[in-house]
Amino acid sequence: MTDKVLKIAILGGGKMAGQHAAAIATLKNARLVAVADPLIPEEDLKTRFGAGVGFYRDAETLLKEADPDVVHVVTPPATHVDLARLALEHGAHVYVEKPFALSEDDARAVLQLADEKGLKACAAHQVLFQDSGRKYRDYMHLIGDVVHVESYFSFKTVRRRADGKGSVTPVEQLIDILPHPVYLLLSAFEKDGVTPEMELRSLDVSPQGEVRALVSIQGRPAMLVVTLRGRPIESYLKIVATNGSINADFILAGVTRLPGPGASAPAVVLRPFSQARQMVFGSLATLFKMFFRRHKSYPGLADLLQGFYASIHGEGSVPVTRESIIQTVKLCEQIGDRLMEAERQAEVEAAEALRQAEAALAPPESGRKAILVTGGTGFLGREVVTELRGRGWSVRVLARRMPAFAQRVPGVEYIEADLVGELPEQAFTDVEAVVHLAAETVGGKEAHERNTIRATRNVLDTAGRLGIRKVIDTSSIAVHKPSSEVGHPLSESDPVDEGNLGRGPYVWAKAEAERIARELGKAHGFGTRTVRLGPLVDYRHFTPPGRLGREVGPLFVAAGTPSSELSVCDVTTAAQVIRYLVERFDEAPSVVNLVEAPPPRRRDLVRRLREARPDLRFMWLPFTVIRMLGGMLKVVLRLLKPGKAPLDLYSAFASERYQTNLAETVIRKAREQEGIGSGNVAGIGAEHRSPATAD
Repeated sequence: MTDKVLKIAILGGGKMAGQHAAAIATLKNARLVAVADPLIPEEDLKTRFGAGVGFYRDAETLLKEADPDVVHVVTPPATHVDLARLALEHGAHVYVEKPFALSEDDARAVLQLADEKGLKACAAHQVLFQDSGRKYRDYMHLIGDVVHVESYFSFKTVRRRADGKGSVTPVEQLIDILPHPVYLLLSAFEKDGVTPEMELRSLDVSPQGEVRALVSIQGRPAMLVVTLRGRPIESYLKIVATNGSINADFILAGVTRLPGPGASAPAVVLRPFSQARQMVFGSLATLFKMFFRRHKSYPGLADLLQGFYASIHGEGSVPVTRESIIQTVKLCEQIGDRLMEAERQAEVEAAEALRQAEAALAPPESGRKAILVTGGTGFLGREVVTELRGRGWSVRVLARRMPAFAQRVPGVEYIEADLVGELPEQAFTDVEAVVHLAAETVGGKEAHERNTIRATRNVLDTAGRLGIRKVIDTSSIAVHKPSSEVGHPLSESDPVDEGNLGRGPYVWAKAEAERIARELGKAHGFGTRTVRLGPLVDYRHFTPPGRLGREVGPLFVAAGTPSSELSVCDVTTAAQVIRYLVERFDEAPSVVNLVEAPPPRRRDLVRRLREARPDLRFMWLPFTVIRMLGGMLKVVLRLLKPGKAPLDLYSAFASERYQTNLAETVIRKAREQEGIGSGNVAGIGAEHRSPATAD
């Protein structure tokens, strides 16, 4: 291999870009020199990529000043083609994350431009280069002629868009992940570097997150199934041939091969034992590699990049063929078009259903001003706006992205606005109070700083300047210093752990947002009521909070003892209390630590989980055992990873202690007010109206 070190640049600075940087760092003759991202602060980019990397706000400047040999395009899908073409025009080879392009014509145009410039282009087909993807192809010659192929991919739903503008729709997510199962399907028919054409024969899609396609490849059937709702999470490629079968599992179990016709009685009897043996040892080998692997990036990524960089040095061809890229994009485009059409039709039907619901809904009470809600499309937000609208309030929601009609609450006005940008003044016109629920819940410091701290400052500063005099602000009960430190169960008057990033970016940002709300209230003269929410659950559709325990296969391991308490807050309770604060603002406490009062016992929460998940079996693990196991785990982790702080297992499940007198009073008053109002409750979202059950 040549000694020349390739200069690598990455367009996009998010999590996936971090995975690319980690993969690049493991390779010889390649060095990351520059990253461009228009939004992420340079300080955060330095933390993610290192101070020795150049940082830019736009791709054009990066390409001119850094002059990279290779550019990785790791940006939202709609930008891939334009950025790939820009990089090629500047003389750089390109590696493009999936989807390579959204249309076959665009894919061909990028590849044609690369040919004209004498450059190379590669698509992110990295699953083929992880262990299972490589190994299964080594066994293909053993099983004869392919008869049937099935590529199956079930995936967890993603809550947030990469650009930060609201939630990801199921269709958007399907279009994003489709290339993986498609190129895996195609790979089963590739031979000697030749990629055959795929023909779509039949297609069934659902905008809720389902794709089922029947494809013909060289006259042989192949099936593609992608689901966002099917469980468990799986990704596999099953190949049935004339002399056996292969199952390549891309999550954990590796490759299970069953060569031979398997038609005799002994073969039929022994087959499940052979499968079990291969799956057990394959899973163990995968777990070992995951724990000790050198490449701290997505499996297969570093191997694919190594092959791509070698091709640039003239050592072999690009590891992903031109036809594989085109055929993958072609089928994804056909499926994507059908998905978007199904989504459009579903929106038409949802819009009509919303119109009918709103026609039957009583108007807001006359003489009342509006309530402006941020974060009104989220888990708590939908419950709050339903509660307020059902009480006769006119409700407006500021949303980073207009929600689909199916996700809107009847009778609620939605206004699109980025909470850290310029906010439309008309949204604040004739507003009684602002209910500020919006906050970041995932990601690192930069995400929380933007979407919690900066958003709080911008929303409340705008509200104050425009004359709003009532603000209900939601925080987290976790902002307190722990009860073990203050020496008693926590109350509203106990100190907040401000400025402590060691508590994690969520707690740090929430504490800072509380301080900002207080300061802006004083500066503008508006009153604030702060609700510090305990861990939110939904008693009607119960999912256990993390401190209750963990699901391990068919077993739920419950932490602690059945009689011990675990503080939570039912989402319906939270909505009722926030509505009460709106309606009784002047008499309400300035701060309330909101948890169910009295707190439920762990056995009560386990009972709810039993009702929701009858498939589970349960086991209790006392805290004394957890402490012992946690101590042993710390020793092991210190030996294996001496530079990293070990996990504190006990702290992950231990219950914090709270004084609940004020919470009990506020909840009682909120529920006393529940029956008083305009009588609109029955006409709006009945599925959101069932009362909470106090333990």
